[in-house]
Amino acid sequence: MGSGIWLGGVRFETAKVPQARKEAALVMRTKVRDLEHHVARLSLMNQALWELIRDRLKLTDADLEGMARDVDLRDGVQDGEITDGAVQCPTCGRISNSKHHKCLYCGQEFAKPIMG
Repeated sequence: MGSGIWLGGVRFETAKVPQARKEAALVMRTKVRDLEHHVARLSLMNQALWELIRDRLKLTDADLEGMARDVDLRDGVQDGEITDGAVQCPTCGRISNSKHHKCLYCGQEFAKPIMG
């Protein structure tokens, strides 16, 4: 009789998914799996680094949270993310891109991101 369901003279065909769509879905699943692995590894390494630094330098979790807040606020928005956006110069008040390490107008150096 073929694929599908037969019900009272009505036939429902099973949907056929094009091969290209199946391959794209497989690629996306693989990328997501790889990203999840990468994030898990980065989380592990960050935790290990923090514990090493905390113990060697006698810092506290509050010190880390305070620094994270300060870094987060560099773009003017406390949103838990580092963004490449506008930064207001503390000296002249003019706006520069956060990718620059100093004010384009007055030369005031900004705090340089270590990994940005």
